[in-house]
Amino acid sequence: MRPIRPCDADALHRLYCDPLVVKLTTEGIPPTREMSDAWLSLYINEWKTHGFGFWMVYQRESNGDLRFVGLSGLRPFNDNDIAIGCYLFGDRSGQRIAAESLKPVIEFAFETRPINRLVSIIRPTNIRSHKMTTGLGFSCLGPVVVDGTDYQLYQMCRPPQ
Repeated sequence: MRPIRPCDADALHRLYCDPLVVKLTTEGIPPTREMSDAWLSLYINEWKTHGFGFWMVYQRESNGDLRFVGLSGLRPFNDNDIAIGCYLFGDRSGQRIAAESLKPVIEFAFETRPINRLVSIIRPTNIRSHKMTTGLGFSCLGPVVVDGTDYQLYQMCRPPQ
């Protein structure tokens, strides 16, 4: 994993146009290239502004090459909370890559940010993400509407020190 960079524009657009990503994030409407580029700019700015953001996630192939498989990281959620997030190509879904990539993200958040909890918002139909998030130790708080879209809100409180 590594922080997202400007040179990642093509890879990010391919990811956001993946059929499973489109189905679970944009209600079946693929983004334009301009939309993907705007998200890339937002993510880069979040690293500069907040000191956290999304990482590019790679998987080592059997021949030793690295293959881009998705994004995993953090985003500001509100004045007090940071949200985790993960997007994977559909052919990599169900391989525990999301959970494995989010573990260091969660550790990074609690080690470097003065927060009491992390949150995750997941569309109600994204059953795999609900299971993965609870498997990481998040608890479901119930439904929430964000920017007019229905989600389930999860939280993980800071571990005792």
